[in-house]
Amino acid sequence: MPLDTFEQLNLTNRLGQPVALGIKYQPAVKRDTLFVRAPQQQASSFFGKNADQFIFQLLRALPLVPERLDLIEVRGPDEAPEFWRWRFNWVGRSPLAPRSERVNSAGTQAALLSLLEGETHVQSMESHARHR
Repeated sequence: MPLDTFEQLNLTNRLGQPVALGIKYQPAVKRDTLFVRAPQQQASSFFGKNADQFIFQLLRALPLVPERLDLIEVRGPDEAPEFWRWRFNWVGRSPLAPRSERVNSAGTQAALLSLLEGETHVQSMESHARHR
């Protein structure tokens, strides 16, 4: 899953500096998945440090519906990616209290990897989440 499978989107970080964020948007019937990835390895979560700032910009740039959104941050090397699920408390289209959790379930990791690679026959993540 090379970085070039991600489209580069130019955003502004919390310090007002221009940055590029890799994104891959996968709309589906019930839930839409947005994968995000830092353009290079970071010591800590590049997305996490800028979550509030980035999510507002992503909402403007993409046809995202907060109630349908699964936001997944991809970290680590292409050979062994880590997936982190981001959750927000939504008030309308305003995200509050961003928090992330690592996806540890092997089934959910496999489903996310398949979805990231473009496979469309993947069982819904909601179903995998119930079985973890």
